[in-house]
Amino acid sequence: MKFLKVELNKKRGTIALLATGMVVLSFILGGYVASGNWNPWGNRHYYQVLNANFQECHTLSGVQACTADHNVLFDSGALWVQRVTSGEAPFGCSPSTTCGFKYIAMSAGTTAPAAGDATTGATNGDCGKPTDTELTTNGFARAVGVVTDIVGSSPKSSTVVLTFTATATQAVAKSCLVNQSTAANSNNVQLAAVTFTSVTLNNLDTITITWTISWTWS
Repeated sequence: MKFLKVELNKKRGTIALLATGMVVLSFILGGYVASGNWNPWGNRHYYQVLNANFQECHTLSGVQACTADHNVLFDSGALWVQRVTSGEAPFGCSPSTTCGFKYIAMSAGTTAPAAGDATTGATNGDCGKPTDTELTTNGFARAVGVVTDIVGSSPKSSTVVLTFTATATQAVAKSCLVNQSTAANSNNVQLAAVTFTSVTLNNLDTITITWTISWTWS
């Protein structure tokens, strides 16, 4: 009888072990289905990438030409975005209908921007700063662009588009994506800037600026 009890206990132990194994296996399989990772306890790597791209199309005396030039994303602008996404108070102002990177500004300056430039506040938040000067006359005062928001899954892009119409002869060679509607504003932050081959527009000539903000996340 003792021999039978030992055999019975062994069988019960084997069944329990198999049942436990099946539970663990089903958990791992479920984790793989949910996460695509064979180790559901392991760390997943999540990231988001912010990038900006620039294009300008100008029409001079009825003739249109377009260029796409390499632009610079400023460290200070990226920091503003990072603070917003992490729930911190950003420099100057918090996102609102009057505070956000939907305004386009122009400059005649040709100094190439650098990522580490000082580009915030009433002194350096204007387009072209810290070296050049922002345009505020002849039809080139900064203004809000037409915003197309992102939709769907990664990677996606949003755009800010604005057409300037010259009211007098004016050369332009730089564009900036900024967060305020007026120059010399203490809340000013530049997100990105670009220099391109200088274009001289005469009265009623136009230039359309397109800033594309691309978002990638995983």
